[in-house]
Amino acid sequence: MKTVWLKMAVLPLALLFGASVAVANPASFSDLDVDGDGALSAEEAAAVEGLDFEAADADGDGALNEEEFEAAKGEMEGTKEGETGMEGETTAE
Repeated sequence: MKTVWLKMAVLPLALLFGASVAVANPASFSDLDVDGDGALSAEEAAAVEGLDFEAADADGDGALNEEEFEAAKGEMEGTKEGETGMEGETTAE
């Protein structure tokens, strides 16, 4: 009986922790580049929750190269105080 209660108490915490890790660490570029062409299409990038594909596509070619993807990932993780965001705004100091 104690085991059941322990599992019931630990499961929600594990799910909550696991969900935050998944959001904090999106998949790697190579994992998302399913066709292996060295660029992420909008369809491939859609697997990353919260990624603004159009804003991340800095050169406007309709695909994300690894540099664009890493920059967007950094933005998703939060801009550090005093750094410039994707739209050019500076965070509060």
